[in-house]
Amino acid sequence: MDILETLDREGLQIASNQKRILAFIIDDLIISLIIFIAFYNQIMEQNGNMEAINNLLANMMLYIIILRIAYQTLFTTLYGASIGKIICKIKIVRIDTIDKPNFLQSLGRSIIRTISEILFYIPLLLAFADPFKRALHDILLKTIVIDVSLPQDIEES
Repeated sequence: MDILETLDREGLQIASNQKRILAFIIDDLIISLIIFIAFYNQIMEQNGNMEAINNLLANMMLYIIILRIAYQTLFTTLYGASIGKIICKIKIVRIDTIDKPNFLQSLGRSIIRTISEILFYIPLLLAFADPFKRALHDILLKTIVIDVSLPQDIEES
């Protein structure tokens, strides 16, 4: 069964790119706030020296990448959506079961998404060309982002 048949049968709508972008921005703000709080003392020790702050952040890049992957993996596994997606009323589902991704799919999706961000978001641009608005991580892990602002509840699955 193809994606279109599954969506029609289940009465699902694909999430718009606008909602996905807004969710992405919300999640980035949340992650940035977590990083700021976690490393507040080290950042403040730089006395506003932007070069020193940039060097500090560069040295913490591995921690930041791990945090991004952990955040996406945790929320996708538990809820099928990050906080940004929950706010925007969109959800990640597996194409084959229309259920939230399992841990390994969530982890793989998060790793590929983070690599895509490191590669200047180019693989994420596939969502604008794909008829089902799937980015590279969705295509490879067989997931799709749906709009749940209709009668469905984000906690279902």
